[in-house]
Amino acid sequence: MSRSLEKARARFARGDRAGAERHLRAALAHQPNDPDALHLAGLLHLGRHEHGAAIAALRRAVALRTPFPEAMLDLSVACNRTGEHELARQLCELLLTLSPNAPAACINLGMAWKGLGRLPEAKRAFEAAGDHPMARFNLGHTLLLEGDLEGGLPLLEARRALLGTGRGLSGAPWAGDARPEATLLVIPEQGLGDVLLASRFFVPLLSRFARVVVHAPASLRRLLATLDPRLEVVTALEGVRWDLWAPVMSLPHLLGVRSLEALPVGPWLHVAPGEAPGARPRVGINWAGNPSYAYDAVRSTSLGTLAPLLAIRDVEWLSLHRGARETEAAAMNLAQPLAGARDFLDTARVVASLDLVISTETAIPNLSGAMGVPTCVLTVRDADWRWRGWYADVTVCDQDAPGNWFGPIAKAARAIQRLLEARAAA
Repeated sequence: MSRSLEKARARFARGDRAGAERHLRAALAHQPNDPDALHLAGLLHLGRHEHGAAIAALRRAVALRTPFPEAMLDLSVACNRTGEHELARQLCELLLTLSPNAPAACINLGMAWKGLGRLPEAKRAFEAAGDHPMARFNLGHTLLLEGDLEGGLPLLEARRALLGTGRGLSGAPWAGDARPEATLLVIPEQGLGDVLLASRFFVPLLSRFARVVVHAPASLRRLLATLDPRLEVVTALEGVRWDLWAPVMSLPHLLGVRSLEALPVGPWLHVAPGEAPGARPRVGINWAGNPSYAYDAVRSTSLGTLAPLLAIRDVEWLSLHRGARETEAAAMNLAQPLAGARDFLDTARVVASLDLVISTETAIPNLSGAMGVPTCVLTVRDADWRWRGWYADVTVCDQDAPGNWFGPIAKAARAIQRLLEARAAA
């Protein structure tokens, strides 16, 4: 191993990505076919969500050294993130012939099977990984996809170990019992969508505690404050006192939800529309989410991909997208009512004026679902459990094959046709 590569690996291990890249460039300039250097290059690309470059580098590393289990495992991760689940499956099964029941290979094999829609095989792979937090967490996801909340919700608690949830907080984690003299702090976790999904449980908590404080992202503060005047919504914890705390996505488990039938599906967010209904049905569309999300390559697309939907002219189309790709709306002359939106309360006022929302898997369908606005979620074949019975009027428009958006487009187009027929019959 060259000195440059040693330095690159040491910097990478310390989390110094920039330093690792600098030394890695020198290593590759000297030995462009060094499989260890290509493996590290793949990891660096993977960390930046440059999945195409990561797969290319990892493929070369695997081709240059046989076997290369570490690079094969990371290649399977990259393939799962880009929808190449069949290749990920093959890689993991080969890895398991080399090292039977290796937890990481079992977990990635489970992810591949889940991506292929083969849930029984996915469960077996996750179970083979043993008592590993990531395996338990993903097994929980798989059970929830099958509607098994009693089995799935407790397993989702494994994420606390994975994420360090609650680290540094005073007080004890809440165990689900009524504490009428105490204050409960509800803490956010990963995404805005999860806070919106779990916000259905905030008001019921008020009957179990003297006070309920919700620590929320600033973009959700005003919207969540509309739920109940007794609810305290804060964006920082300085000066806030509490006795117990609970992660927001633990609430259904802690409150004893054990089946979809016992789940309150809403609507529970009530916001007056900011605009009166028009002559034509109003349909909001969103095509992309946060690009820093590990699986954004498969869950997001371009507005151009969804152009066949925009060709339906009997509805009024509006963009619900904010972020990296919002310029695509202007390029296609799509109205952008969220251009001046300050936060999710302003967004909710726009959503309340719509007859239908069509969106990829982002916070937007969680918002429209919580408001009771009919929603079509454009998803990968491995549609998330959140769209499977957790909202009253959400339709899953999933892919028939990884990366093929025409199936979801056709399913959403049928929903628009039903909307037009209902409007005509009224």
